Amino acid sequence: AKVSGVGQHFPSSEHARPSEMSSAMASHSLAATVLRTGARRVGPQRAQRLTVRAAATERTLPIDLRGKRAFVAGVADDQGFGWAISKCLIEAGAEVILGTWVPALNIFETSLRRGKFDESRKLSDGTLMEFAKVYALDAIYDTYDDVPEEVRTNKRYAGNDGFSVADCAAKVAADFGTIDILVHSLANGPEVQKPLLETSRNGYLAALSASAYSKVSLVQRFGPIMNPGGAVVSLTYLAGEKIIPGYGGGMSSAKAALESDTQVLAYEAGHKYKIRVNTISAGPLGSRAAKAIGFIDDMINYSMTNAPLNEKPLSAMEIGQTAAFLCSPLASGITGTCIYVDNGLHAMGMAPDSKSLERAAEKAE
Repeated sequence: AKVSGVGQHFPSSEHARPSEMSSAMASHSLAATVLRTGARRVGPQRAQRLTVRAAATERTLPIDLRGKRAFVAGVADDQGFGWAISKCLIEAGAEVILGTWVPALNIFETSLRRGKFDESRKLSDGTLMEFAKVYALDAIYDTYDDVPEEVRTNKRYAGNDGFSVADCAAKVAADFGTIDILVHSLANGPEVQKPLLETSRNGYLAALSASAYSKVSLVQRFGPIMNPGGAVVSLTYLAGEKIIPGYGGGMSSAKAALESDTQVLAYEAGHKYKIRVNTISAGPLGSRAAKAIGFIDDMINYSMTNAPLNEKPLSAMEIGQTAAFLCSPLASGITGTCIYVDNGLHAMGMAPDSKSLERAAEKAE
């Protein structure tokens, strides 16, 4: 599903729409008027500059990803950041391939086929976005040899051999050759609702494996099939650098690791594959996956009250648009960076709605 007309141009009168013709005619009329009137004579070059200036509203600086191919890891429904990023990439003209968690793959493909996501699939031109292909992926396994026997024989994994990161990269290479964009949009912490003091070693390491090392593994395996000038984007959260009580199970540590790895990978993958690596620190979103945290609604309410852009809901599409920019030539000089898309919440050092402030105000009175 490609969106045509991404680039802008000045139309010829033969094919121009009425609005475009009106604008162009107004520009010529302005130049003619300037040449006809006034005590000061205006030369042809000056008239041409005025004409271009009058028509400047026709110019845009588009995010143009036509001819680019993206692999987005971690899309299992139409609610999360991965879906929004995929949609924005397609809007910009890219071809999108998905990697979906194996236990969710059948439900996702069935919902897609039966039209349950059709409303969310609508693009700006009225068409429905299409994915080039959907692959089974479990990013906690680097190779198929790493998959335990009990997982291979689990009914949720039945019929989906070759779902490790290495297997998936090999299949993408065989089917498509190369990619230009790699999106890491997955995380999991089995003990996320436990405080760090109550988190087990296995729970802690599982969070780091699924949420942080999986990005390293993806870049290791997909880097060799990425075209020079390509881009890697992942998703992080403020808990990687600030205390967010309740975001437990080692997930805050996993986000900190992912942000650190973003910088190191920017250097190593930049030198080795000539690609850029960035991450987006997204504000809280009430997606299906986020509800596993247990208090996502409270986090959203806190942000709505205390962020600099307060009372403004955060849309997944805002993260998607930022990802599309980071993957485009417009961001060719940006790498190793964490971009905050959280209505400015990361900049706050104090919560204006704190009860402590209320008590201080009462004492002052």
